[in-house]
Amino acid sequence: MLSRSAVLPSIVIVGGGAGGLELATRLGRSLGLRHKARIVLVDGAATHVWKPLLHEVATGALNTGEDEVNYFAHGYRNGYEFEFGYMQALDRARRVIRLAPIHGSDGQLLSPEREVSYDWLVLAVGAEANDFGTPGVREHAMQLNTPADAERLRHRLLELAFKCSSGQQTDLDIAIVGGGATGVELAAELNHTVREMHVYGARLQPAQVHISVIEGSERVLAAAPPSLSAYAQEQLAARHVRVLTGSRVAAVTPDGVSLQDGSLVAADITVWAAGVKAPGWLATLGDLAVNGINQLQVDERLRCAGQDTIYALGDCAACDGGNGRPLPATAQVAHQQAKWLATELQQRLAGQQAVLFQFKPQGMMVSLGKHTAVGSLAAIVGPKRDYYVEGRGAKLIYASLYRMHQAAVHGWLLATLLFIGDKLRRVAKPALKLH
Repeated sequence: MLSRSAVLPSIVIVGGGAGGLELATRLGRSLGLRHKARIVLVDGAATHVWKPLLHEVATGALNTGEDEVNYFAHGYRNGYEFEFGYMQALDRARRVIRLAPIHGSDGQLLSPEREVSYDWLVLAVGAEANDFGTPGVREHAMQLNTPADAERLRHRLLELAFKCSSGQQTDLDIAIVGGGATGVELAAELNHTVREMHVYGARLQPAQVHISVIEGSERVLAAAPPSLSAYAQEQLAARHVRVLTGSRVAAVTPDGVSLQDGSLVAADITVWAAGVKAPGWLATLGDLAVNGINQLQVDERLRCAGQDTIYALGDCAACDGGNGRPLPATAQVAHQQAKWLATELQQRLAGQQAVLFQFKPQGMMVSLGKHTAVGSLAAIVGPKRDYYVEGRGAKLIYASLYRMHQAAVHGWLLATLLFIGDKLRRVAKPALKLH
């Protein structure tokens, strides 16, 4: 057991996603490096990849080996400790969390159950795909929740592309269930990847690949303004991506996606991107209240309902957006919550409190391939104007979001060096990871 320090208060953050890593970094720099508090980050993976870019990992446009953040090394540089493992239980009375045992690839026990004590606990464990109980999703559909999911999808795509190139298969059908940002971005990136593979010498013709996006609402990007949805759908159509709106899924089968109207969308690869929910084990943590999709209910200070020392942020937290509905599971929400909570915890350490958390929407940006994107700026220019940007300008704004995340995690100097390194690698290496 990692005992509570009699000298330094302990802040434990569970989950190293966009929000959790940024919070650990901010607190590590402001408190950990100055020996004002002990900051501990807990995660079951050893590295971090920014989740909004998983569609690029899945298509080989982003190499995880070059863009991932190693928690051990990053924690050493930024003043926090890293504990490798998955949280499985909470003891509020003793203020400890219990981590599951760790086994090696051969099944050998590497570490038994451990306990990590805290004075303040932050749960930032993200979300996973929500299959809504649809038959066949777990057995026959791939998902895009983690870098491992993205790598599996990439390898499957390469295998089938080679099969088509060798003449063992004539066409490659891909069905994406969900026309939100993830589904639209993945469809556009897959289209770009197929064309790049052909340029690099693959005998797979772009005309052999058929991509379908299946959406239950009447338009893709249903949460965005209608003009943005229309532009995105036009761009997908220009890329010969079939968009099926108002289509409800009945089941996922080995042959594709069965719709409620009785039709079948043939698919060699089915990707489920129709919604998210928080991990189910959050509902087993005793008195911590959750909603219908396992999100932890939090107040205006991001504290779990009825708790004073336990917080939640990001996709796993149900935070009221001011309209009676929870804030969306997006990176900008996690970023703003992490920034605010870093101030709140520093203030609490000094016996004070920060002002209440208030989310400030910054619009919506969706990538539509290598050179174009579309984004709604209505939240910035005013709610009465349906204003959006498109094309290369929008793509530059979209790319800047990742650079801002890097700056929050590494600082602007190192983020700038990483940007220069990325540009140099693109000159020396293929645009796609083809292995």
